[in-house]
Amino acid sequence: MTATNQHETQALPSGNWYQRQVDAFERGRLAWLSIYIIAQSCWGSVACMYALLNNANVAQLAICAGVSMASNAMFIAQAPAKWCINVFYVSIVLNTIILLINIL
Repeated sequence: MTATNQHETQALPSGNWYQRQVDAFERGRLAWLSIYIIAQSCWGSVACMYALLNNANVAQLAICAGVSMASNAMFIAQAPAKWCINVFYVSIVLNTIILLINIL
């Protein structure tokens, strides 16, 4: 195997979708960090806005704010990549559930 072929095989991420996400996050941590912070903060804000418009209880607002702050804290504290990705997806899922509850 030549040096070029060896470098090309190492550059390709292997494994399942989740592992590829973690690998991509590790390779471009600062770029993905800023994208993920903006995306989940905006999504959490939209979920909070609809919860407020629907006169939802304080628990829904606390969940929106809590998971969004937890995700931001993981990114800013430079936690391990798997933790960052896990908390990011938990934040997106919970905020989506709260958004759907208040839209429907």
